[in-house]
Amino acid sequence: MNNKVGDALLTHEQHIQLLAQLKAIVETLRAHGITLTVDERKRTLRQRRGAESHIQRVIDLAKKYNVSLKAIPLAGLENDLVLTKQLLPIEEELRVALQLAEDTGTQAGSEAWEAFLAYYGVLSSMGERMPDLAAELQTVVDFMATGPRKKAQAT
Repeated sequence: MNNKVGDALLTHEQHIQLLAQLKAIVETLRAHGITLTVDERKRTLRQRRGAESHIQRVIDLAKKYNVSLKAIPLAGLENDLVLTKQLLPIEEELRVALQLAEDTGTQAGSEAWEAFLAYYGVLSSMGERMPDLAAELQTVVDFMATGPRKKAQAT
């Protein structure tokens, strides 16, 4: 078995601290952001790559030529552009963190399952000769029984 991640555990204190830091980041972001519904997400306009400099150019020209739209304040456009620029590197770092957490969790789950199967096989074999062990292992045997699995109930 290839043990890539099991020896690099967080201490309980590190785990608690990391979760607290992540929650604090989320709360800070929540104060400056929103969560869109699935429908809202589908309906948002997507700007073209490289649009930021052109948006800034339009802002500068609107100021220079004193153009204002009553229903669309120029200050709002400027603020949206600034927020877009601020959030981009945060999004990138969060994607890296999410990928790292998902990949590490996936690998840890795989390693745990592989080790479980090895131990389960040995204990099952031993259970054939040791009735007490077989009785204690029965819930695991039932879980591992072949056949259709019941779907988990939605909560």
